[in-house]
Amino acid sequence: MVRYNFGYVIEMLLPIIGICMPLNKRKNGLLKGACLLGAILAGNALFYEIMEGLGYSADWTNHLTSMREYSLLLLWFVVIWLAVILFIFLWTEVSFRNAIYLFAISYAVEHIYYCIRIFIEYLSQGVVSEHQPVFYAATLVISFLSAYFWFGKNACKNGVYQIEVIPAASATVVILLVVWGLSIIASLLEFSHIHAIYAILCCIFILINQREQMIQELEREEFRQKEQLWKDTKVRYEISKDAMAVVNQHYHDMKHQINALANMESDERRRGILSEMENDIAVYDAVVRTGNELLDTVLTEKKLICHSKEIQMSCIADGQQLFFMEEMDLYTLLGNALDNAIEANEKIKDKKKRWISLQIQDKKGMKLVEIVNPFEGEIKIKEDEILTSKADSFSHGFGLASIKSITEKYKGQMIIKTENHKFLLRLIF
Repeated sequence: MVRYNFGYVIEMLLPIIGICMPLNKRKNGLLKGACLLGAILAGNALFYEIMEGLGYSADWTNHLTSMREYSLLLLWFVVIWLAVILFIFLWTEVSFRNAIYLFAISYAVEHIYYCIRIFIEYLSQGVVSEHQPVFYAATLVISFLSAYFWFGKNACKNGVYQIEVIPAASATVVILLVVWGLSIIASLLEFSHIHAIYAILCCIFILINQREQMIQELEREEFRQKEQLWKDTKVRYEISKDAMAVVNQHYHDMKHQINALANMESDERRRGILSEMENDIAVYDAVVRTGNELLDTVLTEKKLICHSKEIQMSCIADGQQLFFMEEMDLYTLLGNALDNAIEANEKIKDKKKRWISLQIQDKKGMKLVEIVNPFEGEIKIKEDEILTSKADSFSHGFGLASIKSITEKYKGQMIIKTENHKFLLRLIF
């Protein structure tokens, strides 16, 4: 490994794997990336063999004496860097520009632990060597753990880093190039231990800054989606409210018409009209009465949709249990929950197997909302989030996140379960 200097490639790869693990992956991406790295490592070994054939020692990179050697070293770095960037691009679903950015972030992690090894070697006056196996392996493992647990898991959401701040990303790459350049100069002038302190602080600053930038961008994106959802929900609520008023008016009008027809002479024409009106009124019989006007609006709207999609919806609801909620929160909460249940039912081809069960009741002093529906396929749940492989994974399932957010606003608890192809959403207040 020392002979061909494979160590540097491994030092780079471990934090890169840590940074990239939370990301969405391309199909067969890891295999393609591994083949690329294998080719690069083979090329790297061939390069060192050629250098030794020209009379250079195995550690010639530590004893540069001419501009030609500096140029060869720079070329070696560039080739390795490009290979690693391509590995990120082939393995994960990121653009090439973002692959460069993630490489820069990974380099910052790698450089911190490289500088720590240099500084410890200096402080111990060579007793603890930079390449001492246990020490060296420990720093590599910690670099991976830092990249994954501290940076990756916190800054990545649904397999995506929100890399939208181009000036900050560009600055990060430039700063790291400066750090790398100064590191080479410091090594040549033999004051690497002094530069190590500056480099560690610089890289830590970059990582903290970029991590916070990504987290803030995530929060901004979530706020934008919540704001848009609230606006859409408000519009839908007003439309639904007006529609329900019309439905109620038609419902009562048709009831009176049926009563009038019932008093007509019994003949075939009367029976035909009655039969036709009874079929028409079946739709309006979906009107739900729970004792909560807003809840009636939501449930009636969804029940009418279920009727049109041949979904059987059973509802046992005490509307008084949810009077503590604000109107928009209640509409958004149940609207999203029932929309998800309807969408799941639509995917079931056998219409006889489509159904939704809704219960809202007081149970031993707790307010309980429970929605159960069947589903086809496979649903993966992690930490009350539905995992998906869709390209728009950041926005997909946002309705569930909204439900959880509203539930927590009222100090409630959201529970989701899947069993025997039944999906259960339970909200407890």
